[in-house]
Amino acid sequence: MKTLFQILLLVPILNVAQVSPNVSKRYPAHIIYKIDEVTSKVNLSEDKQIKIAKKFIKTDSIVNAGLAAGITADQLKNDYTIDKTFLKNILSIEEMEQYAYEMDKDNRFLIALKFAPELKLESTQISKIRQLNDSLENTPKKAAKVTLQFENRKLSTILNQNQYSQIINFSYTDESIAETKSDWARIEKLKINIPGKEQEEYQQIKDYHFNKNGYLDKKAERFEKKKQDFLSLKSTLMEPPILIRAKILSDQKHANNKYASVVKFEKELDLTKNQIDTLLAKYIAFEKIIIENKENDLKGSLSPPKPLPSEFDNITQIITPEQFNKWLTLKNKNEAVKKANQSLSALESEGLTKNADIQKLMPELATYHLKLLIALEKNKNWKTSETRFLVRDVEQKKPEILVQLDAIKRSKAKNENAKNALAW
Repeated sequence: MKTLFQILLLVPILNVAQVSPNVSKRYPAHIIYKIDEVTSKVNLSEDKQIKIAKKFIKTDSIVNAGLAAGITADQLKNDYTIDKTFLKNILSIEEMEQYAYEMDKDNRFLIALKFAPELKLESTQISKIRQLNDSLENTPKKAAKVTLQFENRKLSTILNQNQYSQIINFSYTDESIAETKSDWARIEKLKINIPGKEQEEYQQIKDYHFNKNGYLDKKAERFEKKKQDFLSLKSTLMEPPILIRAKILSDQKHANNKYASVVKFEKELDLTKNQIDTLLAKYIAFEKIIIENKENDLKGSLSPPKPLPSEFDNITQIITPEQFNKWLTLKNKNEAVKKANQSLSALESEGLTKNADIQKLMPELATYHLKLLIALEKNKNWKTSETRFLVRDVEQKKPEILVQLDAIKRSKAKNENAKNALAW
């Protein structure tokens, strides 16, 4: 069964109404323009369009008389205002509500009334909501969040949970559709959608944004900021895998875990679809534990945090040893170059590069730092005698020029310590 917002997205297309050709021929342009103000928002019969035209013909007579009496045009322009009073005896109750909704799409009472058939509202529910909306019109205007909070409270007592949730979700149609389109454009650019399943994948992303925005309900400031920030983070667990993948590949905001790092290099590693799907599943499971532990901490729970599974161990079960080693190289390459540049600057400051071939030295430094970074990372994650030996082995093969730099640093440190000792 389609949800309300799936059905309703078609409504703006289906309900585009026009002024009747017969009406257009019979009345002046300025009156046709005013009729169009109404028919662009609610579909009206020709008979009702004529009734609106006739009211404006009378308005013309009154305004002309006023102008003849010396009243300024500025003072008379409000006579052409289309409001509830003007339309009252022409439009049906349902048409009036449709028109009012188009004028104020944030009004959640009007959302409920407009889409009562889709929501399967009972007559008693409609009557109660109608009374509340009428009372709201006669109440002094308040801050948007105050009004929305009032509407939420009242609707939650009249509707069932499903009806209520759909109305809140639908009130974020513009935002949710914009986010969905933006995400889908990114996915298409990356060419990671599954051929033949585009509609299904698009719907998953759209559902996610509608549910996320409706639950957080930022317009009504449903939660205080600290809790809202946490729930925004928690909502990312509901992101479809294809959306998570797109964010990782396009450097959009995502969790910074090692599964994401592997997916980031999916092309270079030539990952299979099954490997990518498994990595994304592990990504979600890993972040779920982190968020659950954070939630328990915020609640003041005394239970110990749930331990995190080893990312390295899981990754080695998903990708091949060749892919694993290549991933570590790709992952640490930029940092290795950064450290190589830092080493070169230190060497230059000590005058150790005067006779060196910089074109050959830089690759040598970068290679050393890359091997060391990889060895250190393996040891940090596995802490075995083999990984400790690997670190020592790399360090023992440090380029001679860096060994000289270390000696100079030790000598300077020794002299500095001696000076400090004498000072005492």
